[in-house]
Amino acid sequence: MKELNEKENQWALITGASGGVGKEIAKILAKKGWNLVLVARSENKLLDLSKELVEANSVDVKVCSVDLSSEDSAKKVFDFCSENNVVVDLLINNAGCGIFGSSVELGSKVLPMLNLNIVALTQMCAIFGKQMQENKSGSILNIGSIAGNQPTPMFASYAASKAYVLNYSLALRHELSKYGVNVTCVQPGYIRTDFDANCGIQSEKYKKFSYKNGMTAEAVAKVAVKSVLKKRSYVRAGFTNKILAFFSGLIPKNFLAWTLSKSISSLTK
Repeated sequence: MKELNEKENQWALITGASGGVGKEIAKILAKKGWNLVLVARSENKLLDLSKELVEANSVDVKVCSVDLSSEDSAKKVFDFCSENNVVVDLLINNAGCGIFGSSVELGSKVLPMLNLNIVALTQMCAIFGKQMQENKSGSILNIGSIAGNQPTPMFASYAASKAYVLNYSLALRHELSKYGVNVTCVQPGYIRTDFDANCGIQSEKYKKFSYKNGMTAEAVAKVAVKSVLKKRSYVRAGFTNKILAFFSGLIPKNFLAWTLSKSISSLTK
């Protein structure tokens, strides 16, 4: 198996690269000499980041503006790479979103999130993973969440989607390992980004709690890059998150859901 840091002119593809963790991962990899394909909806933000990375590092950066929650988005990204003669050595599925609220009230509003967090990620892994399997080389990094380890009222669909990401990643890792392809899942907790606001959370109390207990996007990105380059199976980002995940695993799920319901309710009233 080729080590990721031994091959010259390596290409990494990062989804959700226009901000937050994805943007910070792009900066780290560019400093390490990786060529990049940046994927997100906002072309202007991607172009600004591309200019910044090219000026600061001797790397090639390509921009692919696409809405990953739309149908056939993974094929569009793969076709873009093929048209630009890019063979992806490292696929980073960072794009994702959340939605806050009562499941029965949200109804079909959760579908775009599920398309992004689950469907797009699965399709990206399948189409790029197949190419890696044929080349007997490559690595995939899926960004999950600590929420994937626990039933989280008012974030029910989001937490469930991240449980999928973890279990899918672990299973895919075993499917592809015999072909020399690695799969890593990183699970961060709270991150100091616009996630809360984008979820529809209006409570300033919750936002302050999230910010106080959150990691910076840069810190999460460092853990993510280190984990995938070391070919770890899954990593929980941050010492506190490791402790919380450990004890969450010891608590009966029904009691954990009740506890989280009380906690979230107190923070969002």
